[in-house]
Amino acid sequence: MRHILFLFCSFLFLAAAQAQPFTLVKKHRSKCTIIIPEKANIVEIQAALVFQDYIERISDAKIPIETDMTGSKENEVLIGKVNRPMLDNVLWDKLGKDGFLIQNNGGNLTITGGTGKGVLYGVYTFLEKYLGCRKYSSAVTIVPKNKTIILPAINDLQLPAFTYREDFYLDAVDPEYADWHKLDSHGEHGNNTSEWGSWVHTFESLLSPKDYGETNPEYFSFYDGKRHAEMIPSWDGKSEQPEAQLCLTNPDVLEIVCQNLQMQIERKPDALYWSVSQNDNVRYCKCPACKELDKKHAAFTPGSKMYGTHVNSLYSPIGMGSLMTFINQVAARFPDKIISTLAYQYTRVPPKDIVPAKNVNIMLCNIESSRNTTIEQGDTSFSSDLEGWGKLTDNIIIWDYVIQFPHLFAPFPNLLTLQPNLQFFHKNRVSAMFEQGNREIGGEFAELRSYMIAKLLWNPDLDINQVMNDFLTGYYGKGGMEIKKYIELLHENNMAKSGIKLSIFGNPAQQKESFLSDSLITIYNQLFDRAEKSVEGSVDQLQRVKSARLPVYYAMLEIAKNEKTGKRGAFITDNNNHLKPNPEIVKMLYTFVYQCIRTNVTRVSEWHTPPKEYLANYLNFLEEGQAEK
Repeated sequence: MRHILFLFCSFLFLAAAQAQPFTLVKKHRSKCTIIIPEKANIVEIQAALVFQDYIERISDAKIPIETDMTGSKENEVLIGKVNRPMLDNVLWDKLGKDGFLIQNNGGNLTITGGTGKGVLYGVYTFLEKYLGCRKYSSAVTIVPKNKTIILPAINDLQLPAFTYREDFYLDAVDPEYADWHKLDSHGEHGNNTSEWGSWVHTFESLLSPKDYGETNPEYFSFYDGKRHAEMIPSWDGKSEQPEAQLCLTNPDVLEIVCQNLQMQIERKPDALYWSVSQNDNVRYCKCPACKELDKKHAAFTPGSKMYGTHVNSLYSPIGMGSLMTFINQVAARFPDKIISTLAYQYTRVPPKDIVPAKNVNIMLCNIESSRNTTIEQGDTSFSSDLEGWGKLTDNIIIWDYVIQFPHLFAPFPNLLTLQPNLQFFHKNRVSAMFEQGNREIGGEFAELRSYMIAKLLWNPDLDINQVMNDFLTGYYGKGGMEIKKYIELLHENNMAKSGIKLSIFGNPAQQKESFLSDSLITIYNQLFDRAEKSVEGSVDQLQRVKSARLPVYYAMLEIAKNEKTGKRGAFITDNNNHLKPNPEIVKMLYTFVYQCIRTNVTRVSEWHTPPKEYLANYLNFLEEGQAEK
């Protein structure tokens, strides 16, 4: 039959497998009615309106919305927890907060869900899985046109792998993108609310050196023979941060922290999660009382482990003795809230002879891990820590990192590690995920990586190769398969084979002999030449392909600065043996910056360097280089 959308379901069970087809729309007309509860909540109303809107976009048929106070009739589309007999056997407790059920029994189509956004997630899943719609980015939505929609038997029950799923890309906080891809956020964006009252590194907000540093230095870390209660310049160069941590065995510290936390809760009483967590440094307290607790609960010999993140940044973890004792005391004061704390850097290792209270959430961070191999294989130390925490609690949120922060446009071949890492986390009782991507507009494969992560956060076991191919062809058009070849080549030649770590704090020059070698970059440019040519008839797809190419140009520019002269250098030598800018590098610099400006890129490095500043800095580098002989 022509113009009919044939759809296939993922879960077929029970008698629904024998159901008759359900005609939703026939030749741009529908005999259906959308039914919502008489006292529908906001999510149910939104879900019904989304369903109505997209069906009209697809088929031109606008299906009316009524409440379940009307008598039952044929061809009903039941949205939410409606009063109809076919929903009597739904196991609502099983759906939890975000789970949903999509059913077609031939007479009715049902989409319902749990107590949170389950029904809305069900509607968006129905549109994508059964009607072919896509939401590739906040700006790119694909809605196919079909004058007739006939549904086969559907019995699709879905539950999330993780109860909390944050995909920390700027694009992902778009309200519809977040709802479409079933994402959470610790901040509030648009109409989306958050269960988080505060979020990491909160010691300063709960007890600040600005308020107590001069009067009560004993509230702060003791080391090197004195208390450290100062504020120092922050790493962003624009603000201040505490020099150290709190003294967690001082009873006054506990009282002040709890008092200030209570005031924060009173300003946002509906929030469930409250972070009581260390400042972003490793200058912990070594006073006798804190040191004794850390030693008592250390599950390893102090000083036997060394971790590193930034270049030349090594530190010895102490475990969670003093921090876990302190956090459990805070949690006891707030039994109706969940107190979240960081297991990060020096506190990453799980303790012995002490367990988190039931209302304590452990935010476990893998900032030290290599990104060009799976965490399970490439970071056995973190893997051991994760397994240890999984034996103590299932209230664990992983803070994972998926980009290179100083160089947001650097080619970063970690796409193939996303799935095995999330599968490993899920296997080890992790209940929630925070994937830290790019807070800025732009960056290397921002849309693709955000899309893949969103899908995997819901179901780590899906066919990720199919997801990637679907995105590449849908987002880049005919250029998608050339870009796929680039991705494959990039990953085939990453540094994992040589045992070199791909760091989130690295730079492209470090990979100039591996996946950013001169010969490989030549091939990358050939692939992008073909990709651009294949979509030159589509303005939108051509711009997307050009943006996908920017990391190759960025790598060449950064390597040129590093090499300075020679085949890949930023300078050539004139007849008088003086250096002058390589015109090919200058041309590439202009192309890179212009494409960034044209596509509203905000930063080239996290927190730093807008495109125009990058241009000015590079031109200054070229000018200074000319003065040298």
